[in-house]
Amino acid sequence: MTNEQILSKASYPRPDFVRENWTSLDGEWEFSLSSQLKYSFPDSYQDRSLPGKITVPFCCGCKASGVNCTDYESEVYYARTFTVNEQILSGEVLLKFGAVDYCCDVWINGSHIGSHSGGHTQFEFPIAAFLHPGKNRIYLHAKDTRSCDRPRGKQYWKDKPDRCWYTNTIGIWKSVWLEFTPKEYITRVKLTPDTNNRNLKLEVYLNRNLSGTLKSDIYFHDILKKTVTLSFTDTHYINETLSIEEEDFIDEIHYWSCDSPNLYNLCLTLSGGDFVECYFGMRKIEARNGRVFLNNRRLFQRLILDQGYWKDSLMTSPAKEALKKDIQLTRLMGFNGARKHQKLEDPHYYYWADVLGLLVWCEMPSPYQFNDCEIHSFLSEWQEMLCEAYNHPCIITWVLFNESWGIRNVLTCHQQQDLISSAYYLTRAYDPTRLISTNDGWENPEETDLFCIHDYEGDADILKKRYQDIEKFSRTGIPGRQAMTHSASYQRQPFFLSEYGGLSLLCDSSGDNWGYNEAAKTCEEYVQRITELTNAILSLPDCCGYCYTQLTDVMQEVNGLLTAERDPKVPLETLNKIFSTDL
Repeated sequence: MTNEQILSKASYPRPDFVRENWTSLDGEWEFSLSSQLKYSFPDSYQDRSLPGKITVPFCCGCKASGVNCTDYESEVYYARTFTVNEQILSGEVLLKFGAVDYCCDVWINGSHIGSHSGGHTQFEFPIAAFLHPGKNRIYLHAKDTRSCDRPRGKQYWKDKPDRCWYTNTIGIWKSVWLEFTPKEYITRVKLTPDTNNRNLKLEVYLNRNLSGTLKSDIYFHDILKKTVTLSFTDTHYINETLSIEEEDFIDEIHYWSCDSPNLYNLCLTLSGGDFVECYFGMRKIEARNGRVFLNNRRLFQRLILDQGYWKDSLMTSPAKEALKKDIQLTRLMGFNGARKHQKLEDPHYYYWADVLGLLVWCEMPSPYQFNDCEIHSFLSEWQEMLCEAYNHPCIITWVLFNESWGIRNVLTCHQQQDLISSAYYLTRAYDPTRLISTNDGWENPEETDLFCIHDYEGDADILKKRYQDIEKFSRTGIPGRQAMTHSASYQRQPFFLSEYGGLSLLCDSSGDNWGYNEAAKTCEEYVQRITELTNAILSLPDCCGYCYTQLTDVMQEVNGLLTAERDPKVPLETLNKIFSTDL
């Protein structure tokens, strides 16, 4: 893509699926906590305002929202007025929410238009039938509980943050916007690159069964490389394979990689008038013979654990540019990737990772109480995450579970083992092209593409000795944690130390603040210990990569390489010398 195209997409709420006609609904909304609501909602608020104000998309528990409610709330209420003209109502209007935690009901002008459950994923409603020319009102009622049998991620279920869990989030926490389309429109595009055969599998989903044509224009930079027009009859699903061959048979296709994050632009035009702009990267990720390969070249992954929290805005970045800055800082410190921990990040994060060339592990937020509700909510929201994030070439690994959270007895419990195996095969059915870490940390099943271990051992010599023979290690594990479930044996999957380090400075470690192991007394000691641990991992004969904990301090966790305000604790150049070293 050209610089102009990159910046144009960056202004849109979801840069991988762009429409020309849209309007943002971020900004000031009317708002109420349940204790402040005096009348029935929404009926009694047709002609009166809610008692408070909030800045969307920030949740009410953070300073950036303007509410900064630090007490636990189980229900919140939103409303706002917007204007549409008669011409817009000749087509469809899609009301889109980036994410609302955890479940919500939505009304337009007093009519209930739908509900959604799941706190991390995008959803939408067609609302043209409920609108009229002039002013219209949206109402949203969001509910959240302390229940642990549904995906929570790092949101704590008690009053105050503790250990590695943080402030709870309720309500809208990603962008809200309207898209204006014809009556017949594209609902989803699924793009699957095949570098071996130099083609792209294009799958397009329509809002209903239609007949017509779909024109596909593929650009590299601003050069039109291919136009294909497809005809279809009485279907809501179009499936076609598009060749990505170069005109000059000597040249290879333009692969996507960290060093050369090449992106193709894809413009789709439906015969009914709908137009959507997407993009894709031609890249292949695979595991074979105990190694990981990107575009058939061996890849050593140097990842940073990234929680995606900000001091004054919690799970929502203070501005879209802040997401880009985090990626730039990650690269400047020498990392080639990030493990986005326990959340589905704002689409702009994955977009800038696509553009700037950062590898990403995308991780499902954990539930914490195994029962039928957990199984349902986990699998339901995970499928939504897969669909939403699928097209980003930066994402090379899906992480299903973390450290047996929500499956605490998976070591021996056949039910919990069946759940993680089912989640693995479900993910593989949706996406056979990426790698899967099924239970990242310990107690790995056989059904995993990567053998991932978390080890916060502070002695580099012990760390180095522990992993000299991975086959032998797989039969034991770290002290207190077995490497595999009882029914599983190591299948020579690529081995990762997918969490290590977590060191803090003594000057930060007061009160409830903490890092792993003893805090470093000086910056010099801090750098030396990080260097020794990292070099120990680099010396391991079978290690395919690592993930250092972590990018920033988050609340009581003060083990970041950066402060919560994104200031480096030691010079970036010093960190780059440690983390840019490759095998």
